[in-house]
Amino acid sequence: MSAIAFEKFKSFEWLTHGITASSPSFEPQVRGTGEKPLNYEDRLGAIASMESQLAKSVTALIVFEGRSQSDYDFVRNHLAKIMLVGAEQDKKREPEHIAIYHLAWLVARMVLDFALDPELENFYTASGRLHYAGIRNHQMDVNVYRQTWKPYEKLMILAIESAIDEASKAVEKYRRATYKELEA
Repeated sequence: MSAIAFEKFKSFEWLTHGITASSPSFEPQVRGTGEKPLNYEDRLGAIASMESQLAKSVTALIVFEGRSQSDYDFVRNHLAKIMLVGAEQDKKREPEHIAIYHLAWLVARMVLDFALDPELENFYTASGRLHYAGIRNHQMDVNVYRQTWKPYEKLMILAIESAIDEASKAVEKYRRATYKELEA
């Protein structure tokens, strides 16, 4: 994990230790009481404590490094819907060479991938970002995208960053409460 990603996801680090049933536990016994240390069930309770499904799914993607296809699809659909609803409310007309639902789907994948791997930002120009998303030059010019569709990408980024923040706060709160309960 890069330094950028580590800083962004450091509160999720606690969840990644011992998250599977077969993971060994290296945490010390609780205050010499002989009680068992936290296990994966305790840690998964942090995800269950989150209020929104978006935060839960984003957490699963972070913890399991994007390998949860159902969570990936849920977040991607949520982000795509932001563009579709926003464009409809703003009465944007359909792009000429790409269907709006397909555009939203591709941009949502790009936003999600870039949110899960912040290091990608350093490797792509505006044109490269569209290419990464799967939007070719003949489908949409970079300037058209920037002027018309980029604001919806920014809304998607805001939504995913808010979900990461919500999840991060929930994990920290749950972790503190769990250790406080164990000490009592």
